[in-house]
Formats: sequence, C-alpha cells, structure tokens
Amino acid sequence: MTDRRNLIAVALGEAPADLVLRGGTVVSTATGELVRADVIVAGSRIAAVGDAADALITGDTVVIDATGRFIAPGLIDPHTHLESNNLTVTELARAIVPRGVLSICEDPHEIANVLGRPGVDLLVDEASALPLNVYLRVPGRVPAMPAHLETSGHEMSVETTRELLARPDAVCLGGDINPALLLQSDDDQLAKIDACIALGKTVGGQLPGFVGRVLNATIAAGIEDTHVAESVDEIAEQLRRGVRVLLTPRIDRLPAEEWPLIAQAVRRLALDIRYLCLCTDDIHPNVLLAEGHLDERVRLAVRSGFTPVEAIQMATINPASLMRLDRDLGVVAPGRLADLVVLDDLATFAVSSVVHHGVVVARNGALVNEPRAFPYPTWATQTMHLAAPVIAADLALRAPASAAVPTSVTVSVVEFGGPKTRRTAELAVRDGVVVPDVGQDVLSIAVLERHRASGRIGRGFVGGLGIRGGAVACSVNHDSHNIFVVGDSHESMAIAANAIADAGGGYVAVVGTEVRAIVELPIAGLMSERPLAEVGAALAAVERVVIDELHCSITYRPMYALNFLCLPNIPEAGFTDMGIIDTTTMELVPTLVP
Repeated sequence: MTDRRNLIAVALGEAPADLVLRGGTVVSTATGELVRADVIVAGSRIAAVGDAADALITGDTVVIDATGRFIAPGLIDPHTHLESNNLTVTELARAIVPRGVLSICEDPHEIANVLGRPGVDLLVDEASALPLNVYLRVPGRVPAMPAHLETSGHEMSVETTRELLARPDAVCLGGDINPALLLQSDDDQLAKIDACIALGKTVGGQLPGFVGRVLNATIAAGIEDTHVAESVDEIAEQLRRGVRVLLTPRIDRLPAEEWPLIAQAVRRLALDIRYLCLCTDDIHPNVLLAEGHLDERVRLAVRSGFTPVEAIQMATINPASLMRLDRDLGVVAPGRLADLVVLDDLATFAVSSVVHHGVVVARNGALVNEPRAFPYPTWATQTMHLAAPVIAADLALRAPASAAVPTSVTVSVVEFGGPKTRRTAELAVRDGVVVPDVGQDVLSIAVLERHRASGRIGRGFVGGLGIRGGAVACSVNHDSHNIFVVGDSHESMAIAANAIADAGGGYVAVVGTEVRAIVELPIAGLMSERPLAEVGAALAAVERVVIDELHCSITYRPMYALNFLCLPNIPEAGFTDMGIIDTTTMELVPTLVP
C-alpha cells in the first residue's frame, strides 16, 4: 500500500525526501511543455514537482544532479512479445531498463502455445524480481487455430482467460487473433471481450487494412487498439473511429522510411496524437543489440518529423492511458510511481540514469545491481517432440498415384509479401516427387508438428524468398511454433530440421549439406539463456548466411520475415502442419490443384 500520509507530508515540506532529482527540465507529457522543476520522491512515488527541494534534503536523501538534463517518465511498451526477443526476461531487463524502458505490456501467447498457462507463470515469476514492470496482455486465443487446422502445444479455455484477466497485473485482452473470428461473431471470443470489459480492462485487436464496414464491425465488437496499420489513410480513419493506433516499423507495411508520411499527415490533417502510441511488438536480439528497443522507436519518430516531446508522449502517457495505467504511470506528477528517466539529450533519447519505483536502477547504460539468474525447469527446455529423426523423403510431396505417373503437376504456392497471397505454378515430378523450382522462385516448405510427436507434417510450396543452394529452418513460427523448414533440396531441409530438433529449438541455415550457422533457443524453442550479445551475434550470423550464401531476396531482417511466413492469422494465406490455410475462410486449401 502507498504511504499517502508520508507523500502528503513530503509534498508540504514537513518530512524529508528519499530521492530528489534537482535542477532538471521536466518533460510534461500531460501538457506538452518543458518545465524547469525539481522532482521530489518519497518511497516509490513522486511527492512533488517544483522548486523547493533543498529544504527536503537530509543526509539520507539520494540526490541526482539533473542540471542541464531532462526528466521524463519511463517508457511504456503497450504491445510486445518478449519471447520474440529470444531472451530471458532477466536478460531483456538488463538490455532495456538502462535504455529507459520501465514498463512492458506483454502478450505471452508465444510461450502459451508451447507450454500453456505454466509458461505464462514462468515469465511472470521471473519478472517479479526485476526493475521492470511486466503487465499482461492476456493471450486472446490459444491456440490461434482450431485443432483441425493446426496443432498447438496447449489450449487456454474461456475460463482460463477469465482467470488471467482477473489478475492485478493483467491490463488487456490480447488481440493477436484472426479478425474473421469477430466478423463471424465467434461465441468464445465475444465472451472473452465481455469478461474483459466487465473488469474495466482494455480490449486489444488487430485491424490489418481495415476501413469502412469491417472496421466499424470490429470496433463495435469491442476492439480498442491495433498494431498492424498498412497505410497513412488507414491510420487516419482508425483514429477517427476512436481506435488507438500502435506504430512499429515493419518490413511489409509502414517501414521506417514511410514514417515521415505519418508525421506529415498528422500536421496536414491537424490530428490529435493522443491516440497514437509507439510499440515494439516483435524485435529480434540482433536488432535490439544494434539499434535499441522502444527508445529507438522514439528516435525514429523524432527523425520522422514528430517533436521530441510528442515522441515521448507516444511512448509514455498515451500507452498509459490506453492500458488504464495513467493513475500510476506516464507522467511526471505527484502521486505517480517514480519511474523516471534522466536524459542528456531529448531528441536522441540519450539516457543518463534510470529510476524505478524511487530507486536508481541504471546509470550510464548498465544496471546498478546485477539481477539473479532465473532457473528454468527441464519441462520448459525439452519441448522438441518429433516422432523420429527427419529424412528427406518425409518432407517431399508426392504426386497422386496413378497408372500413368504425371511428369508435372499444378500446385498452389503461398507467396510471401504484405499481404501473403497464393499463386499457382507448374512443377516437375521426378520419381513420383514434386520438386521445387528456383527458376520460378518456388521452394519446398514443410511444417513439422513438434508438440505431441504425432509425426504430422504439412508439405507444400512457397514463393517470394529467392533462396537457393540449401535450406532454412526455425522453431519460432507464429503462432503455434511448430518447426518450419524451406529450401530447394529435401536433403538440405532434413538436415536443417534435425539440427533444430537437436538444439531444442532455434534458427539454422544449411548450405548444401552443411550447417553453416545456428542459434540455439532451448527455452520452449523460443528463448535462450545466453547473453544478448551472444544471441544477437549468432542470429546476425544466420542472417548473413541466408542473404549472402542462400541468396534470400529478403535482405532486411529475413528471419523476422520468415517468422510470419506460415502465420495463418494474417491475410491471405498461412501454412501449418495440416497444409495451406485460407485466412479469410479459415479453411484448408489443397496444395495440388485439380
């Protein structure tokens, strides 16, 4: 409980402060101003913001000289999947808290699909000892697809979802689901939304390309935010409908180079930015290492034409308001938690020191105190359950048996892009096997069920990747995280799939028959216990091989792109251990075209 009597006494000058940030300029996210003021802290909360700090300083008061510096609220990430950082929560905190990120709203549906509710509890338990506020975006649907369309490791019932929403650290119902479920008035999903609203919490969503009637319908269903906007016009229409638009640069929609168009539209249309937020969603360790986290989104917004104060508002008070956390976070003001960032420079968000709950936790780019290692149990690190080692024949799609074996067949190809689409291709048949054709940019793909050792494998073809001379495999495969492998040779693909299984999960690039680079992710097949520098360097090495030796046509963050290659939640096609999924109708599509 907050000691409000002490807060009142300190604010009135009748009791000493525990911490004083003296001589700085406060970033007033509530008004958009820069105000010269001291910040006075009692316990874990701010008691006062003003100029009378000296009288409250005793020998026990910690004093931070903020002269010439700026004092801002700690950054709040309103939508992230920390498992996609491929790091433990401890290692993530070590990386992002010194950057000024003090709160994340985590949707753990990645680990929930593998380990169920116990996996969610693992992340929360680990976070409890860290100087990082981890709030739950309760997974909206686990598994994402019905069992006849995809095999997942676990299921979360409506009742389990209600129980998680009732937790004090839960702020939101996550919305990373197929929007078709809402347009079709799915009973379970509407029940979850009603439960969330009854608890006074936020309903998340995703509205890819949604305008007009479908936009109105999904908002009417209860959706309050979206993180997958595809155009500036779409952003404007969604803002006008009262949706909070969460911005993060993507490969296939609104990449960083298009962000100036967003800032220009805000000025041209005189849009209020209160409903614009910055988020990270998925950020790989090599990118985190090289560029940063939510702090880099702030810098990107500034480079794109937003003022530094606007950019900070979009990463503090705006997400705090969205998640109904603004009573505690998002503004430097009395009564709020003392989660503060001292900046040497506003435009570059150059962090000098970080305060969490009234305690200095980071200085000069590093945590003050080294966090304790969190032990992961064996059941969380042994999750690769294949029926048997993989051989090339397991991954090959065979032509239909008949008296006259065809020399070629027509197949449906999932084409990577934004959105993913389908096309057809004519492929040769050799010894009864339908073979990929790099000349047509058609690769073989296989998705191997890895949760139940069923031996089920979805086989088919993908385009738009340009890979030749080997294979790429991964166990980070949204949302059910079965192993996927793509390549121009079934032999190479088998080697890659077995390497992933043997490593307990991860990323691998195979050139010919040689494993050229690998990242081991043994925690649920999603995360590593190794330091950020090691994991980031290993993933960068995989991507170099994929680009330079396997000639992938996706030259920016190819493994991030491939994480979404199979996803059956986003338009217009996905691929699972059952085969091709039409994401609009949520039905299986035959690979062989009659």
